[in-house]
Amino acid sequence: MQFIDKRSKLIGTIGPSSEKYEVLKELVISGLTCIRANFSHGTHEEQKAKFDNAKKVSKELNIPISLMLDTKGPEIRLGKMKDGAQLIKSNTEVVVYTKEEDFQNLVGTENKWSVSYRMDKDVKKGDRIVFDDGKLVTEVISVQDGLINIVTKNQHLLKTNKRINIPGVEFSLPFLSEKDKNDVIFGIKENIDYIAASFVNSAKDVNELRSILKANNGDQIKIISKIESQTGINNIDSIIDASDGIMIARGDLGLEIPYYDVPYYEKLIIRKCRKLGKPVIVATQMLDSMEKTPQPTRAEVTDVYWATELGADSTMLSGESASGDFPIEAVRVMSTINLRAEKEFYNKLYYPVQLEEVWNNSEKNKRHEIAYNIAKKAITGKYKYIVVRSKSGQLLSEIAKYRPNAAIIGLVGDEKQIGKFGVTNSVFVSLDSIKFFNEVKDDFEKAREVLKPFYPNKGDKFLVIDEHNEKEFTF
Repeated sequence: MQFIDKRSKLIGTIGPSSEKYEVLKELVISGLTCIRANFSHGTHEEQKAKFDNAKKVSKELNIPISLMLDTKGPEIRLGKMKDGAQLIKSNTEVVVYTKEEDFQNLVGTENKWSVSYRMDKDVKKGDRIVFDDGKLVTEVISVQDGLINIVTKNQHLLKTNKRINIPGVEFSLPFLSEKDKNDVIFGIKENIDYIAASFVNSAKDVNELRSILKANNGDQIKIISKIESQTGINNIDSIIDASDGIMIARGDLGLEIPYYDVPYYEKLIIRKCRKLGKPVIVATQMLDSMEKTPQPTRAEVTDVYWATELGADSTMLSGESASGDFPIEAVRVMSTINLRAEKEFYNKLYYPVQLEEVWNNSEKNKRHEIAYNIAKKAITGKYKYIVVRSKSGQLLSEIAKYRPNAAIIGLVGDEKQIGKFGVTNSVFVSLDSIKFFNEVKDDFEKAREVLKPFYPNKGDKFLVIDEHNEKEFTF
């Protein structure tokens, strides 16, 4: 399978298992289109090494690779535990210390712990607090100044620094910490393409991040809002409107809302994003078993398949590619499932409905009209490629909203736009955009040269368009 054969995109988290150059190169060959650097872990120096390797691989393979910075966000963490971990038994009463000095100094035992946040300001009797990705469930018995009394509901080996969730509680942590702000400024200097913003709960959060980008010459960076809470679900329409794209981060979301509601909201958010033409990513535990085994479970195969067939622009690997034993195999498996699922996306039962929904929800202007007509023309699969010449990338973005049944090859006139489509279904921007942008304007036949890195075959039909002209060719 060549990378151009697959329309949906694939994000891979880069970590100890995948940060070496040759491994990353193989991941890209196998279908990776965007690397994710998780800023909850690692130094700026370590993250820069990931970005630098991706840029080198992109240049060597002549394939665009997008760079995504995933913020730490408003996390709550467990403090130090004695011996690094303590076995916590069911029905144990525990005192949780919430003040900063306790977090810095207290060493946790089986019945007293510290946390990194003044949760006593937000929780009340009867609230649930879950630790270590939901592996330990507790209930609040009482709350005092700086102290929370809880009772455990199950047994679990609890380790230092594990993540804490408070389902259904709107906590008062700031959306962007000083660390997050410094990370964003670092990302701007590294010319990243996307910021995946953790725990977005409102459009206000998105606008706060966008103001930081604008103040630091990062206007070109796209904001992908991660939906991870009930509050985010409640405000989903305004968040989608304010964002450049959405990530359905099912790990934390599944702890914040009932687990059986997660598939419903995944489908709902995908359809809302498709209706508005906003890129949407499905993430977390998609091929979780492949951290330790070279084959996925049938349930995981089905999960990836339905996310793609429902219309997700991109699926994502987390621990599977960052720290798993089989990162390359995981990318190959996900790519294969994506490719199979795409066969159903353009069927006559639902794709035409999406086409009309995007058109009806779009501002009627020349670019939208071009995009809509191109999608209708390509619906039968007659064209293998659509070469789109777009100076600012806006026409390319509008055409991408409609998902025409062809690979969309972008020629942009702004170098900063080259990496801005790594999570957008069907769009592949030429790394030689600046070279060919004016040449193709003067002679659409030059698009043949543009297509050479995208594995064309003799007889392939393709369209070349810009805001003024459209021509059909055969390779």
